[in-house]
Amino acid sequence: MAVYWIMLLLSAAMGIPLCGLCEKKESRTVLLYYILSGAALTLISALRFGVGYDYNLYAGWYYDLNFVDFDGLRGGRQEIGLFFPLKLLNLFTSDYAAAFPLISLLIYPPLMTYIYRHSDAPWISVTAFLGMGLFFNSMNFMRQFIAAVICAFAFEYAVKGCRVRYLLLILFAASFHRSALFLLPCFLFVYIDWNTAVLAVTAILSAGAYIFSGQLLRLVTRFAYSDYKMESSRDMINGLPIAYTVMYGVLFLAAFALRNRMNGEKRSINMIIWCCFAAFFFELIGSRYAIVSRLALLFFIPAVCLGTPKIFSALYDIAQMRKKGAGIAAILAAVLILSGNYALLINQNYNGVVPYKTIFERTEVK
Repeated sequence: MAVYWIMLLLSAAMGIPLCGLCEKKESRTVLLYYILSGAALTLISALRFGVGYDYNLYAGWYYDLNFVDFDGLRGGRQEIGLFFPLKLLNLFTSDYAAAFPLISLLIYPPLMTYIYRHSDAPWISVTAFLGMGLFFNSMNFMRQFIAAVICAFAFEYAVKGCRVRYLLLILFAASFHRSALFLLPCFLFVYIDWNTAVLAVTAILSAGAYIFSGQLLRLVTRFAYSDYKMESSRDMINGLPIAYTVMYGVLFLAAFALRNRMNGEKRSINMIIWCCFAAFFFELIGSRYAIVSRLALLFFIPAVCLGTPKIFSALYDIAQMRKKGAGIAAILAAVLILSGNYALLINQNYNGVVPYKTIFERTEVK
């Protein structure tokens, strides 16, 4: 697990001198940080072996491509967005280990491009990406994480009022994971301002959805995801630890409390806070029915990679107003909280990422 801690340490230790503390800078040193961070994330994900609960699942899917032609992909159950490029790769090598570098290239360079364009403080985005466990998510729910990156770009078009581009990107994301279709009406996020009245209404509706989640899921599975049976599917019977709900609940409450102190356009702030809320809401329902938490993943990137820098910056400004120099202490405290959360995730082997092994440690069966 040392590699994970080195990544977290370097994300801040390199980020602050290269990017600045909270301000958004445009310089070659910032670009260097993006390149180094993106390369590190890509390599660590690409070269892993047996890391993540879904590793063997994807390895098996890649092996099965040896027996499927391109016409067969169209009639398969899996989304073509990922399996088409995997099949192209399969024409050159049948080794499943080759799939993970390709998948990593589809996730992390686009993700770093998104952070480069839209984050207020890149090092905070990368540190939060690690500290909130998104990197571990990306090594498991790979198809959906690619879709989540595409959806993050789509939200930015919603902020600009480009509904057609938003729609097209959501449809493109759905070619990697159909759950992205749930985001079709979410362009409305940018038009709904958060206030105490909206908070009260969403709290009441969330409580109702939690109480009646079983009935709602039975209704949904009559028309979609019918393979998930309420009585027998493991992801339906079991719920996730409540700690994940608390994690995103704290993020949402911090974003809501500091909404008037956040820098940026109103539409962008609305979108970020709604993504924080959606992440919290679907994790809440996921504490009863694990499958529902998959929808939360589609909102993680804007919530964490854009929301956390704005929260940190607001905390810095508040602390500086009260006492000169206290802003740095506030940032340090926030980083320590992220580090503590990171430690808890690693300690409980979140998504099966411990121990970390590389493909060079693979022992071939003769």
